[in-house]
Amino acid sequence: MRAIFEKFDEIRPRTIYLVMALALVIPIVRPIGMPIPIERAARSMFEWIESCEPGEIVFFDSAMSTGSIAELRPILEAWFYQCLKNDLKVINVSQTDFGAQSGADICKGVAAQAAADGYNAEYGVDWVFVGFKSMVWRELREDFWLTCGNTDYFGNDFATLPLMNRVKKWDLQTSKGLLCFVGGTPGVGTYMIEWADHDIYVACTAGMETSHQAILQSGQLKGLVAGLKDGSQYEQLVGRLGVATALMDAQSMGHVLIVVLMVLGNVSFFLKMKARR
Repeated sequence: MRAIFEKFDEIRPRTIYLVMALALVIPIVRPIGMPIPIERAARSMFEWIESCEPGEIVFFDSAMSTGSIAELRPILEAWFYQCLKNDLKVINVSQTDFGAQSGADICKGVAAQAAADGYNAEYGVDWVFVGFKSMVWRELREDFWLTCGNTDYFGNDFATLPLMNRVKKWDLQTSKGLLCFVGGTPGVGTYMIEWADHDIYVACTAGMETSHQAILQSGQLKGLVAGLKDGSQYEQLVGRLGVATALMDAQSMGHVLIVVLMVLGNVSFFLKMKARR
């Protein structure tokens, strides 16, 4: 055993790179679900959805960008699945065209999985994707149909979508809470001005977390979920391990391997020094 430790520093770099690659790839292909402390940020948004009554309407804005989609997608997938699982009715709007395109694809995929798992996920009945509209946002509070041109993202007339009969206006009588996925500008400011009487939650990238903390601490936001770290926590709360958990597992495994290599390298060094003495 001593001889093995003494020769540890003779291992070729390519061998170490190979072991590191395996440590990173295996958790991505097959998430381990390593224990992660659940922080208040992720729990507050999770408890919001859990506290809603079945059939209650919630809104979300998929204002994502090309630079933020990688971090926000896992959060949207877990949150939307939780909504369908709890039989909530979900309405989407989007402040960006890219956010509408990517959000629609994500929601269709999650809805298909939720339906396969036995949950209500019928389009037009359980969820509607309005998407990006060129409009005056405050008018949504007065006449949702007219402001959106009476059509959803896929070109369906609102009159053909049963859920939209409950969404004539976007006010407190329709829905009390909303979630904004922030990928840049415009962002949550639109809702802080026009929907200040609602419970506003935000999902953003890890890099944008500090800029939203002041708003959260002021009480203008009810919850904030940021980046893959919070996304992995949310996946664990929902019980649906996905991309965020896999990437956090890979990061954790990489860190563990680095620490192990450092320890073994130092043990090898001290054993050789002792032998020379």
